[in-house]
Amino acid sequence: MPDNGNEIGMTVEVEPVESDSELEEPTVVKADTASENQATSWVAVVILLLIAIFDVSVLMIPIPIAPEFVEERLKLSGPHVGVAVGLISSAYHLGNSISSAMMGDISDVHGRKPVILLGLVTSCVCVVLYPLSTTLWMAVGNRFVCGFLSANIAMTRSCLSDLSRTWDTERRNMVFGYLGAAWGLARFFSSAFVGFTSGIMLPFLPFAADNPFVFPCFASGCLVLLTMITAALFLPETLPPRGASTNAGDAPRTRFQGTSMLGRLRDLNRFGGRALVKLLILHMIHQGLNGGIITCFVLLLALSDEEGGYGMSANAVGMVFAFYGVVGMLFQMFCYGPLCRAFGIRKSYALGTFLLGVGSMCLLLGTELVSFSDVNSVRMGIVMACTIPQAIGFMCGLPVLIALLANASPQELMGLTQGTAQSTGSFFRMLGPLVFGTFFSYSLSGTGPW
Repeated sequence: MPDNGNEIGMTVEVEPVESDSELEEPTVVKADTASENQATSWVAVVILLLIAIFDVSVLMIPIPIAPEFVEERLKLSGPHVGVAVGLISSAYHLGNSISSAMMGDISDVHGRKPVILLGLVTSCVCVVLYPLSTTLWMAVGNRFVCGFLSANIAMTRSCLSDLSRTWDTERRNMVFGYLGAAWGLARFFSSAFVGFTSGIMLPFLPFAADNPFVFPCFASGCLVLLTMITAALFLPETLPPRGASTNAGDAPRTRFQGTSMLGRLRDLNRFGGRALVKLLILHMIHQGLNGGIITCFVLLLALSDEEGGYGMSANAVGMVFAFYGVVGMLFQMFCYGPLCRAFGIRKSYALGTFLLGVGSMCLLLGTELVSFSDVNSVRMGIVMACTIPQAIGFMCGLPVLIALLANASPQELMGLTQGTAQSTGSFFRMLGPLVFGTFFSYSLSGTGPW
């Protein structure tokens, strides 16, 4: 596809992208500066992956316990459960959709690290307070604030894009594959942790003595706090402030016109071109579908046998999500790189979307298969087998899109690009759980969640 005169890249430093196929390659940066310190870069990558793991854990931990939390703690029942789960899941993404582009823009001007630290502080406080909610609107408000002040999903993407800008294609794709593996590990960690610890009481805390949801959230908050301290001490700033230059004789780093948020969004459209706009739209749609699929997944697992579901407790749901995360993580570690080398990242993405659809159908089929057995281990095995296609599909989806966005974006607007992707994606990620959760609940008036 011709780019119609639009360049993807900086006017001064970056070669323009002439076709969609070139998005499979990172933008070529001329070797005008000294080589990066590889050891420092990889230390930063490891810290960023830790941030991704624990930040996504904060996002994921409320999900496996959501149906039971809504019923026991918020005292809701019937069709209200699905609606409430959808609202709680959506609130984080609503907040994220409002603020992520702004946070990304701020990080392009003032650096990534301050935004990352703000997000970690917010995640720590909100995950600790979440299980103390006694009404639906307290829980929704908590998740909204957490999403609004935490843009670390976009920031980790931006930092990895900064660090890998001059790397070869294989190493760059490998880094984003590691990010996908970190998300898989986060799903495993958070879900397994909830599965093992949900129900543990803390009698020495009067406000938590009879609350079975406090322990996993408090422990997760402590881990986020440790991650924040590590980032504050050891994470280098990957992008100097706007206008700064590493050498006294360097030319200014940017020729973009926009100084306001809207002006810089126009720059994003102008310099990114149609290819970047298409990727942002695709990312937005994919995020919405991901949110809806996960919401229906957890509701289907918790739905009783009589209503056509799997009839699992919060602990069992946590174990299924843990297996789900392990499958995704192992795929990213051992299969993602060879798959991208063999087929290219765009065909790998097409395979991922296909597996998401197949996996969703497998989960519905599994509700019929488990009805033939009363043995818990057999039922659990059937459920886990049915999750495999969807788990792999998830890992062939967003990591691939993130790599494509990083390749298509002008370096000077990397934070704004990833922030805009997260902002628009979070808006649809908010709509996905809300729409799918509501539809799921009211579909129960029939013979099951079909």
